[in-house]
Amino acid sequence: PNGSSYSAAYEEFLQGKPLNVTDLEFGNDGAMYFLTGGRGTQSGLYRVTYVGEENKSPEPDTPSLKSAATARELRRQLEAFHGRKDPKAVDFAWPHLDSEDRWIRNAARIAIESQDASLWQQRALAEERVHASLTALLALTRLGGPDLQTDLLEALGRLPADQLTESQKLEALRVLSLAFIRMGKPEADLAEAVIEQLNPLYPTKSWNLNRELSQLLIYLAAPGVVDKTLALLDAAPTQEEQIHYV
Repeated sequence: PNGSSYSAAYEEFLQGKPLNVTDLEFGNDGAMYFLTGGRGTQSGLYRVTYVGEENKSPEPDTPSLKSAATARELRRQLEAFHGRKDPKAVDFAWPHLDSEDRWIRNAARIAIESQDASLWQQRALAEERVHASLTALLALTRLGGPDLQTDLLEALGRLPADQLTESQKLEALRVLSLAFIRMGKPEADLAEAVIEQLNPLYPTKSWNLNRELSQLLIYLAAPGVVDKTLALLDAAPTQEEQIHYV
């Protein structure tokens, strides 16, 4: 358990050179069955079973597990509003837009998106808490019309960019991307304001941020973005990064 969701570690228990799996199922006997083949290779059917004692001992009832159970219950309460209109949904969900738990924030956002945007769009534009603002503005980009783009970008611009964590910066860039994808290319003066904010940040040491910044700045035809991106292409350590910059 990790907050209202789960985290896990993976363990490699089977490998081949190659192990070109084409389909996989679990049988009623508990075994895992998979097929290999394709591209001129020999096809095969494999059955994998576990050998050993089954661990049936319950997890200790620790405070962290109790906290996780409470968080999951809250997430389920928020999910009960998904896809249906309810006059209580916005007020119930709104405080949870600022949760440190990403899954609770997402559940709260979808609960709010399920209600008429006219009930909460001004609240979204006025929100000042960072997590809550980013999450509410994301909801607004998904449901709002082009007439809201200027107000939305101005609200996003009020966030303290120098105090945002990397994950929050990525969320802000996602809001910007969706605002352009769904609401259209901004007017020249608005585009210039966005360029002035983003161009000094690019490039950065973070691949994740460079990935988003490069797309946005090239879309906006920011000055110097081509030379910056070509330099990143030359220095890219992986084929994935090279292909992205190309």
